Amino acid sequence: MKTRLNLLVLLFAVCNFANAQNLKIKAVGDIMLGSTTPTKILPPGNGEQFAKAIGQYLEGADITFGNLEGVFVSEDLKPQKCSETSRKARRCYEFGMPDNLAPALKDMNFSVLSMDNNHNSDYGAAGVRHTKSVLDGLDIRYAAKKAPIIIEVQGKKIGIAAFGHSSISYRVSDLAVAKKVIEGLDAKCDLVLVSFHGGAEGVNAQHVKDETEEYFGENRGNLVQFSRTVIDAGADLIIGHGPHVLRGIDVYKNKLIIYSLGNFLTHGNVNIRGVLGNSAIMDLELDLESGDLVSGQIIPTKQTGKGIAVYDEAGKAITLIKDLSKADFPQSKLSITSDGRITRQ
Repeated sequence: MKTRLNLLVLLFAVCNFANAQNLKIKAVGDIMLGSTTPTKILPPGNGEQFAKAIGQYLEGADITFGNLEGVFVSEDLKPQKCSETSRKARRCYEFGMPDNLAPALKDMNFSVLSMDNNHNSDYGAAGVRHTKSVLDGLDIRYAAKKAPIIIEVQGKKIGIAAFGHSSISYRVSDLAVAKKVIEGLDAKCDLVLVSFHGGAEGVNAQHVKDETEEYFGENRGNLVQFSRTVIDAGADLIIGHGPHVLRGIDVYKNKLIIYSLGNFLTHGNVNIRGVLGNSAIMDLELDLESGDLVSGQIIPTKQTGKGIAVYDEAGKAITLIKDLSKADFPQSKLSITSDGRITRQ
């Protein structure tokens, strides 16, 4: 009996040691907790329902990542991006989340956010500064425009860089700059994670092509070439967002590329009908030494009501990502099972 007990203890220790060699990441797409503009649509209270609905599925990771689509605002901050005419006509959107909703991010276990997207400057530079201050107070790290960060996990330095398509971003369309940024970050870090906000938007933008995408005349990048360029430069994981729909995933040099995680939690003022309301939590493990994908799991989610993220029993996200990946990357050495497990072939 004693020998068996010692063997079980040894096996437990070996399993824990093996797991310690992997970096565990959970990643989602766009997050907007409710906004006072263009129409005031806010959750009850301080957004406690968000963590109650989905928080348990975001637990247990070294890094829990999402794209903060908008800024936090106090009463004295006013929107800056849209003209009054375009705002009233709902041709232009500005997202300002009241400060009291910010702790909901912590309650949902988010530890790192991207702050490079087309709604980050909706309230001008003051809104950006205020949002950084709010996140600092919650001890949530953020990769802002042209501001990569380095965090430490399990004794390893993890670099995180955000790319976008604005004039003050590291642009997804500028491959030379992207290469230089990632090479510089890779020289300082053990692993490098890249977040991008790019690509066309909407229900007709679910597919990825090896070509430049445009949206309302704006260059939103060739995301296939961008992803491969930054991986060649040293990136170990690519997390995409921006199209507001799920897209396929691929692997290049053993590194996972997620082309879009869609609308994860966008409460009010965002269309979440049909595929626009389907999203996923990517539950990933990367080798801490090589950065290679070890394993992954697609946790399917959807939005209900005005925009509450919940687990999707129907597993629509798994079907969407599996089908889109097969259609767009038929030669991919990535396997996705019907229950959402992701492995390299």
